[in-house]
Amino acid sequence: MQGQGPAVVLITGSNLDRRMWIREAAWLAATHTVVRYDLRAHGASDTATAPFSHLDDLVSLLDETGIRSATLIGLSAGSTIALDAALAQPSRVERLVLVGPSISGFRSSVQLPFTAALVAALQARDYAKAGEVLLASSVFAVPPESQALVRQMVMENDRLWSIPRAFLRPVERPAVDRLNELKIPTLVMVGEQDVFQREEAELLAQRVAGARLAVIPDGGHLLNLTSPDAFHAEVSRFLN
Repeated sequence: MQGQGPAVVLITGSNLDRRMWIREAAWLAATHTVVRYDLRAHGASDTATAPFSHLDDLVSLLDETGIRSATLIGLSAGSTIALDAALAQPSRVERLVLVGPSISGFRSSVQLPFTAALVAALQARDYAKAGEVLLASSVFAVPPESQALVRQMVMENDRLWSIPRAFLRPVERPAVDRLNELKIPTLVMVGEQDVFQREEAELLAQRVAGARLAVIPDGGHLLNLTSPDAFHAEVSRFLN
């Protein structure tokens, strides 16, 4: 935790960890209490040895830090967790920022072009190869100054692949069927180049009452790293 003021929790995407938010935590801490954490089997967090829920982990974090309610900022898989939390415990979520969003229960008609190569690497238990597949994709594309950090995170978090998929408990009621229940101020952000998440971003903007969609010119999936200034401007405007 760092800073003082209303709480903001930063939730990472899969294969990444809290290092992705270093820059954002610094400027947010000027006006907020900022919490960054690693998802299960990422960064410094424990590897899952029994069934678990990302939603339960987030709620436990709020309880342990004494945070009654917070703004949740989630990117990619982190946005899924944030959205599920807002629906499950709306009294604990003040605002939502969903970046390159992914909605639980959503089934896209578009397949990621690297899926076959990723599945082949995972079936062979070649986790280094799986990391290289991700890093070569547009999903993990970032400017030169962030490439070393992203590579380090993706390759160092390869233990997540060894967790049995059955361990991850899904939410009881997927968010895709409940978007109209949200009554929380919501900012949806997606990069112009993030073509795979555009459909879900637009769906959120259509179905969540009062949600605002910001499409960031030339932005990628890892939007805070591809477009840090635009990300800062949009989030600051929303929080203020």
